[in-house]
Amino acid sequence: MRGPIVTGHHATGTWITAHSATILCWSPEVTARHRIDSTVPDRHRSTGRAPTDRGGDDGRRDEHMRAFFDDVARALPADDDLLLVGDGEVVEHFAARVRADDEVHGLVRRVEVTRSEPITDAQLIARIRAFAGSPPRRVIPR
Repeated sequence: MRGPIVTGHHATGTWITAHSATILCWSPEVTARHRIDSTVPDRHRSTGRAPTDRGGDDGRRDEHMRAFFDDVARALPADDDLLLVGDGEVVEHFAARVRADDEVHGLVRRVEVTRSEPITDAQLIARIRAFAGSPPRRVIPR
């Protein structure tokens, strides 16, 4: 397990679902936000088929998902530790993709996955700070 980060180090948090990804690149000095919307079509639940069963339009949906993952992966800084957060299986699949890419490119970084209900940017920043080992900001009342 790694210790706290040093000043100047960066960590990136990503909230990802099949519909979009919000990427927050955090450092003690600044936070940058980037949003990527996907073109992944919704699943048709009226068929009664389990969402993990293959068939129908899932091949087309998978193709869109791969393209979306490519877009999000390209937007991630290669030298940042990553906190990946999402409310479903998409975050798990994306984490597997990132880890496989890191292995191919010889990158060594921490990739942590957390499932969560939808969160705000401020909540994601707080989670990134904790993940990076930075103490939370304290507001001193006047």
